[in-house]
Amino acid sequence: MELHAISTGQQSIDQLVKIASQIYSWTTAIHIREKKWSDSQVIDAVQQLIHTGVPPSKIRINSRPQLAVDLNIGGVHLSEYMSYITTDDPLSRWKVGRSVHSIEQALQAQDEGVDYLFYGHIYATTSKPDLSPRGLDQLEKLCHAVSIPVIAIGGIQPEHCQDIHQAGATGIAVMSGIFEAEHPQHVCRLYNESIQQVTFTDLQSQSLGKK
Repeated sequence: MELHAISTGQQSIDQLVKIASQIYSWTTAIHIREKKWSDSQVIDAVQQLIHTGVPPSKIRINSRPQLAVDLNIGGVHLSEYMSYITTDDPLSRWKVGRSVHSIEQALQAQDEGVDYLFYGHIYATTSKPDLSPRGLDQLEKLCHAVSIPVIAIGGIQPEHCQDIHQAGATGIAVMSGIFEAEHPQHVCRLYNESIQQVTFTDLQSQSLGKK
């Protein structure tokens, strides 16, 4: 399973870079999701992340595809209403994701060639207190409707990883649970341990199935 860590808009550049430099080894990708930042601020953050040792391939910029291309990083993540953007000379590590909130949106994104999807929110979350969570049943239906990876997002705790995996998702995305945690590095380890347990359980099942 993958683990995507997403900034929340509550951190300064220095705070974001400090947290990301502590957690990147336990994550698949670190998303810079800063709607209020200027392009120059995003560029500054990316340059600082790389300087502190975060691999460019792990960095994703949200909703600014051309900037992601110019900075030669790992990819871009699009909002649900953004069109898929291709590059003339895409890198092998380049990934394009999109947030979706319905099976129809997921199928459209898949048809356009998007590499992966974010779908949620799965569990209740303080960031969307007035909206009911979509839950595991809807997650499972969407995962079965598409052939590209689906990353679950929204209120996910480490103990949820097994259920999310069983629903068909290939990973989880976490925002405030990591970036606003008192000890982000410790929390990231807990998520990683849960993901490793899911992987171990899968390998055991496969081994028993071959006997």
